Amino acid sequence: MIKPSLHRWIGRVPDLSAVIARFPVAAACMAIFTAIWIFTDRWSQHESLGRMLVGLVIAAYLSVIITLAREGQKLSKLIFMHIILAAIIAVLFWFSKELRLNLAMPVGAVLLLLGNAVLWKKPRDDLHVWNFTHKIWTGAGFAFLGSIIFFLGVMAIQEALKSLFGLNIRDLTEHLLLPIGLGLLAPLYWLSTVPRVDEPYDELIDNPGFVSKAVAFLGTWLLSPLTLIYAVILLAYAVKILISGSLPKGEIAQLTTPFLLIGTLTWLVLEPPFIKEKALAKLFRKVWFPISIPAAIMLAIAVFVRVGEYGFTPERVLLMLIVSWSLGLGFWFAFGPKDKRDIRIIPGFGATLLLIGTLGSGWLSIASQYSRLDSSLSIAVSKKDGHFEVIDKDAAMIAKGSINYLNKEKANGTLRKAFAKIDYIPKDDFKLTDIYEDLNLEGIKVPSRYDRVNAADIINFDFRKSPIAIDEYDQILGPYQYGYSEQNIFKSSQTLYGQNGNKIVIHENVIKISKGNAELAKFDFSTYLKQSNKENFSVNEFQKPIVLLDRDGRKLVLQLIFMYSSSDENEEFRHANLEFYILSSGFDF
Repeated sequence: MIKPSLHRWIGRVPDLSAVIARFPVAAACMAIFTAIWIFTDRWSQHESLGRMLVGLVIAAYLSVIITLAREGQKLSKLIFMHIILAAIIAVLFWFSKELRLNLAMPVGAVLLLLGNAVLWKKPRDDLHVWNFTHKIWTGAGFAFLGSIIFFLGVMAIQEALKSLFGLNIRDLTEHLLLPIGLGLLAPLYWLSTVPRVDEPYDELIDNPGFVSKAVAFLGTWLLSPLTLIYAVILLAYAVKILISGSLPKGEIAQLTTPFLLIGTLTWLVLEPPFIKEKALAKLFRKVWFPISIPAAIMLAIAVFVRVGEYGFTPERVLLMLIVSWSLGLGFWFAFGPKDKRDIRIIPGFGATLLLIGTLGSGWLSIASQYSRLDSSLSIAVSKKDGHFEVIDKDAAMIAKGSINYLNKEKANGTLRKAFAKIDYIPKDDFKLTDIYEDLNLEGIKVPSRYDRVNAADIINFDFRKSPIAIDEYDQILGPYQYGYSEQNIFKSSQTLYGQNGNKIVIHENVIKISKGNAELAKFDFSTYLKQSNKENFSVNEFQKPIVLLDRDGRKLVLQLIFMYSSSDENEEFRHANLEFYILSSGFDF
C-alpha cells in the first residue's frame, strides 16, 4: 500500500489553469522557450539566441521566487513588473557574450533562492524553510524522473513505428514532442507541486510523512557516515601535503569541492527535530562546520596558487566563491551566536556570491589575463629586423597562455592593446596560428597538470604536400572545411553537399552522408579529435583514410588533408579546424 504522503506527490496531476493563474509569467517564459525550440530551425547555430533561452529560464525561476515572496507577505502579484523584469533579463542574456555575463552562475543563484522565498523578509523559522524547500525539490525530483520516462517512452515509440511500419517520426520527435514534453510540460508539472507558502509543517515534529522519512534515512545513514569517513581521508591527505611540502596540481579542487557542497547539503537535510535528535545526525551536525574549515583552507591555498601561476578564469573565480562561502559558513555556524544561525544564510550567501560572480568573473578574468600578458610579452619576445624572437621561454609560456584565453574570449581589443606595446599589429581575423607564427611562439608549450606527449597546446598537421592514392575511387568530393568547438554550448550545423537527393551534413559535430531518406554513413568528429590528444596517436594515424562505409562493393572514405587543433591549459580539447575530402566508389553523387 502506498503511503498517503507519497500518494499525494505521485497523484499531483498538473491543473494547468491553476498553475498558469499562480505563475503566469514563469509559464509564459517556458512557453516562449518551447516555441523557439520548435519553430526556430537550427537555433543552436545562433549563440545569442541560445543565451537568451538561458535568460528565459532564469527569468522564469526569478518570477516564481518573486511570486512566492509576495504570497508570503499577502501582496498582489504585480504581473506587469514580472513581464518587464523577464524582458530585461532576456535582452541582457542575448548580449551576455558582449557583457561577459556568466551563464551558469545566475542559474545556480536563482535555484538557491527558491527555498528562501517562503520567508522573505520574515523572522527566522528554520523548520518552515526546510519543509518548503524539501517539498520544492521533491517535486523537482518527480518532474525529472517523469522527464526521463517520457523521453525513453517517446524513443521507444519512435523505434517501434520505424521497425514495424517503416514510419520515421524522428523529425516529429525532435522538433515537437520532446520540446513540448521537456521544455513545457515538465516545468509546468514541477510548478504544480510547489506548495503554498502557508502550508502547515507540524507533521515534521511528531508525524513525518513517507518522503520526509526517506530524506531522513538518506541523510542519517548514507550521507552522514560517508561524509565523515571522507573527511578523515581528506584530513589525512592534508597532513601528507604538509609533510611533502608540495601541492598536487588539479587534485585538491576535485577532492574538496564536492565534499564541501555535499557535506553542507547533508547538514541541511538533518535539520528537522525527528532527524537531528538521532545520535549519528547529532554528531554530524556538531562537527560538520568545524571540519569543513580545514578543507576550505586547503581549497583556498590550491586556488590561490593556481591563480598565481595562470591568472583568473571564470572557473577559478567560481572556486574562490566556493571558498568564501564555505569559510564564511564554517566560522559563522561553528562559532557564531546560535540564535543567529538561520539556515536561510546558507543558500542566501551562496546566491549572493554567485550573482557577484555572474557580473564580475568575465571582466576579472580578462583583466587578469591582460595583466599577465602585458607583464610577460615584452620579456618573452624581441623584435629584430622586422621579426620576433623568443628571448625568455618562461615568459613566453605565460604570454602564450594568456593569448590563448583572450583569443578564446574574443577580447580582440585587449589583445591589440597588449600587442601594440611590442609594435605588433595582428591580422583582423586574430587566428592563433598566425599570431603564433608572427611572434615565433609555435614551439612554446603551455604548462599543464597532465603529462601527455601529444596533448600539446597546439596540434597542427598538414598533409597537402603528401600524395593521396585515389586509384580505387571513382569520385572525389571536396575539399570541405569544418570548424569544431567542444567548449561552445551551441554547436554549429552545416550542409556540405546537396545534389540529386544526396546530402553530406555536419550536425553537432557528426558528419552524416545520406541518399534520399537512407543514411549511408556517419562519423563523430568529437570522438576522433579527443583521441588525437592521446599519447599513442602519431602523424601517420592521421594520414590514414577513415573508412565510413565498405560494403557490397561500395565504399565511402573520409581523407583528412589538414587539421589544426588546440587545447586549453588543462589539456581539455577546445577547438579545431579541419579540411578533408570524401572519396567514394560505387555511388553516383
